[in-house]
Amino acid sequence: MARRSKKTGRWKIDVHEFYMAMHFAYQYNGWRKELEGLTDTSKAITYSDMPKGNINPDPTFDLVARREQLVRNVDLVEQCARVADADLYEWILLGVTNEGVTYENLKALRSIPCGHNVYYDRRRKFYYLLSKKI
Repeated sequence: MARRSKKTGRWKIDVHEFYMAMHFAYQYNGWRKELEGLTDTSKAITYSDMPKGNINPDPTFDLVARREQLVRNVDLVEQCARVADADLYEWILLGVTNEGVTYENLKALRSIPCGHNVYYDRRRKFYYLLSKKI
């Protein structure tokens, strides 16, 4: 199967960089859900006669570190969508963070205020920007 090169057109990007950015953006909704659930810092202490190899026994530190990473990732995706096109931010974000969402879906369900070519150009710009920031 021949692979199509993404190094054509206005936003030149290697096919591997494109797939890396695409799969990074697909994780956006999962990160948002995880952020909503990461609020409990108090964990019950369990005692056992078995030794544990826990390097960092501070659950609050672990929670804060994970939340910071999730916030950075979510902000990165949102920032790239805004830079790609501030007016189409909402539609670009929907299109790049959900598998199978096409221009036709956005036109029918969300009445996207631009044409097919403009949307796909901004989406390519998004992937270009994200691949450079990752």
